[in-house]
Amino acid sequence: MEERSNNPLFDKCCIIGLGLMGGSLGISMKRYGVARECWGFDQNMSAMQEARSRGAVDRAEDLEQALDSADLVVLALPIRQTIEMLKKIGPHLRAGAVVTDVGSTKESIVQAMETYLPTGISAVGGHPMAGSEKTGIEAADPLLLENAVYLLTPASNVSRDVVEKMEQMVYAMKAYPVVLQAESHDHLVALVSHLPHLLAVALVNTLRCSPGERELLPALAGGGFRDTTRIAMGDASLWYDIFSTNSRSLKEALQAFQVQVDQLWSLLENEQEQEARDELEQARKYRRALPYRGKGLMPEVFELIIMLPDVPGVIGKVATLVGEAGLNISEVEMLKNRENEGGSIRLGFGRLAERDEALLVLEEAGYRCWKRG
Repeated sequence: MEERSNNPLFDKCCIIGLGLMGGSLGISMKRYGVARECWGFDQNMSAMQEARSRGAVDRAEDLEQALDSADLVVLALPIRQTIEMLKKIGPHLRAGAVVTDVGSTKESIVQAMETYLPTGISAVGGHPMAGSEKTGIEAADPLLLENAVYLLTPASNVSRDVVEKMEQMVYAMKAYPVVLQAESHDHLVALVSHLPHLLAVALVNTLRCSPGERELLPALAGGGFRDTTRIAMGDASLWYDIFSTNSRSLKEALQAFQVQVDQLWSLLENEQEQEARDELEQARKYRRALPYRGKGLMPEVFELIIMLPDVPGVIGKVATLVGEAGLNISEVEMLKNRENEGGSIRLGFGRLAERDEALLVLEEAGYRCWKRG
C-alpha cells in the first residue's frame, strides 16, 4: 500500500451513501491520505457496518454527527436522492465546507447545489467515469478510480483555489481531473455514455421480443452482440435517474443517431453501394483511430495487440510471460472474442521500450502480435 500523505487536503470528510462509489472513494481517500479522517452515513445500517469493517470510513454515525465539522462532504447517492439530500444538509454544514457528488449527470445537481446550499459553501459537481456491474459496499475497490477520468463541474461562485484543491484530490487518488461546465458535461456524456446505454437496452429488448425461433436466438448471440449490450446489465433504477435528469441532451443525441441510421438505411435501400461502403469505411477508420485514453487528459499508452487461441488460461500465460520479463502492464482490454476460435486482447504499457520488449517476448513464445498506434 502506498504511503499516506503527511499533509491531507481535508481534515474531515463526510461520505453520504456507502455503496460501490462511496465506499471506493472512502477507501481511496484513506489509502492516499486525502482526508485526516473519513466519516460516513447511509440509510442502511448494515452498509455502515460493512463500510467500517472494509476500512472505507473511520466512523459511521447518524447524518448530523457525520456532517459535524466536515470540510469535505461527498454525496455518493443516486441523482434524485442527491438533490433531495442537498435540501436537508444546509443547516448542518461547516462554514467554508466543500460539497461534491458522484452523479452521472451534472446540470440538475449543480443547479440544486446553487439553490439549496447556504452562502459560503463551495459546490463542485463530480463524476468519476468509472463503474461496475456490481453494486453495494461489498464491491467497493479503490482501484475502481485509478486511471479514471474524473469530471469536475464547479458552481458559478466557486473560487479557482477550491477547484484546484479538488483537482489535487483527484490526482491524489490516481485519477485524472477534467474541469468543465455542467451543461457541457451533460451534452458530452449523453453522446459517449447515456446514448450507448439506451441503445444497448433497446437492442436487448429487440431480441427479447422477437418472434420465431426464440430458443435459438440466445445461442446465436455471439461476441458482437454480447460486447455491444454488456452495459445493459446496469442497475435499472440508477439508469432511470440518469436518463430522466439528462433527457434534453439524451434526446438531442438520439435524434443525431437517428439521422445516421436513416442515412445509412436509405443508401442500402436504394442500392447505392459505393456510398454505403464509404459510410462503413469512414466509421471503421474513425473507430480505429479513437484513442483508448483521451489525448491531453492522461499519459500516453503504448499498445500491443495479441491474437489468442481458444484455450483455458491463455490470458494468464501471456500476463505471466510479460511479468516474468519485468514489464508492467498498465491496461488490458478484450478486443474481439470469436466463439470457439479465440480472439485478441490489447495490452497497454506506460513506456515505449516496455511495449517493444513485450512484443519480442511474446513473439518468441509463439504468439502473433503487433503494435498499434
